Amino acid sequence: MNITKIDSNLTKQSLRLGLSIFITCAIAQHFDRISFVFYPLLAVILVVDDQDENTLQAARGRILGTVSGGLVVFLVHTMLSGWIGIFISLLITVPLLRLLGWGSGLSTAVVITVIFLSVHGYTKLNWYYILNRSIDTLVGILVAIVISRLLWPKNRLMRMEELHQKLLHSLSTRMHQHSQSLQGLTSSPPPLQPGSITKDLLEIQRLINIEEQLGAKHMKQLSRLRWQQRMSLWRSLHAQWILMERLLDALALKHQPLQLPELTDQLDISNDLGWKRLQIDSNSRLSLSQRILLEEEGTRFLRIARSQKKLDFAIKQNSFE
Repeated sequence: MNITKIDSNLTKQSLRLGLSIFITCAIAQHFDRISFVFYPLLAVILVVDDQDENTLQAARGRILGTVSGGLVVFLVHTMLSGWIGIFISLLITVPLLRLLGWGSGLSTAVVITVIFLSVHGYTKLNWYYILNRSIDTLVGILVAIVISRLLWPKNRLMRMEELHQKLLHSLSTRMHQHSQSLQGLTSSPPPLQPGSITKDLLEIQRLINIEEQLGAKHMKQLSRLRWQQRMSLWRSLHAQWILMERLLDALALKHQPLQLPELTDQLDISNDLGWKRLQIDSNSRLSLSQRILLEEEGTRFLRIARSQKKLDFAIKQNSFE
């Protein structure tokens, strides 16, 4: 019997969206002035996002798109009607939003244009109607933002640390597996899947970029936790890690079994060997060119890996002081 694992983020997102819709409907029923509950509900659906920063961006785009789309439609409908009016409105709205730098509200403005000119009695549109629909939309936006802030708010620094520790654990595990293999205790580990490593590094960098845009306080936290140094080492280690894995895989395929006691000792990341250079015994089964390549790439990889580990240890020590 296969049991599907439930994604916790998807569950949280569904609860946030459901509660936001419930509260919005309750407000619309309580206040008679909201004539079209469709507008605040559409705002909730478009605004609620799994990332807090995207929620705020969507909210800004939603209200800008509603106001600008409504104003353009109001001006156009006095002269044109039907699908011709929609077409002309879009020809004006899209370049206008791009010119003003409001690209995030483009999709909303398009939806509003089609809705306003497609409802029954659209020729009765006036400034009062547009103002009311903008207020209706604002209600949905405010509910979505409040719920997103109250239920499971994002802690980007904690998420960055989790991804960082996950990468370090993966690195230690792979080094241990290769160490066991080079001693002849186990077979060669399966090939590394670099996609997951790249994905985690890109996510950390994305979160760092968001923190940098939030002001001096957030910048100070990034500096205190040495995230720029961590990412600089990870970028170098990423390439060296993949290259080292592929080199060991190629050598293991050509020389079976591949046993390198000199490399085995240094692959133990907990073994502090300083800046000792990797030197392969000349009596090994490797050719001269293979030994030189492995020594050069292995030395670079091990130095960066140990530097990342030492930096992580130093940051933890400072956090306890």
